[in-house]
Amino acid sequence: MTLSKKVTVAALLAGLAVLLGYVEYLIPVVPPIAGIKLGLGNIAVLMALRLCGSETTAAGVMLTKILISSALFSGMGGLPYSLAGGATSFFIMAVLCRRYPVTVGVSKTGKEASRLSAAGVSAAGGAVHMISQTVVAAWMTATWGVLSLLPILLAVGTLTGLINGVIVNMMECRVGHFFYKNPFIKRK
Repeated sequence: MTLSKKVTVAALLAGLAVLLGYVEYLIPVVPPIAGIKLGLGNIAVLMALRLCGSETTAAGVMLTKILISSALFSGMGGLPYSLAGGATSFFIMAVLCRRYPVTVGVSKTGKEASRLSAAGVSAAGGAVHMISQTVVAAWMTATWGVLSLLPILLAVGTLTGLINGVIVNMMECRVGHFFYKNPFIKRK
């Protein structure tokens, strides 16, 4: 992928991440437990990570999403939580994407090659995101009782990550062919 195409795709995905963050801001979450969000902006981050072939590009999309969304929608008080959750979940997702690359085509046996889908990667990212945010919340408030919410937050983070990953899987089927010259995508 040329540099100009990479910059263009990163800018589009960063804009999409902020737009999805705004849509998420408009949707009321029930029950109103602090820290529970749908994580829609992470769809664009995972798309960047899986299809652009560069962790640097995807990290730029993630940081842009966090900084602009915090400034516009949640205030800068939520920035430490977003940065902690975003950094740790990005790290886990990047490791999983490198370990289990996207495969295109079928193997010699006629079956699709074994890989971890975007749903699995996103579910892991969602779980780690919630763990990180809860630990930061406990540390910043010096209230370790916040950790009692961790099982609920972990379940919700994994579920929303799974749903977002299914959306990314569907998007990969439709736009993945634009990104075949990518080190993370192995052609059979």
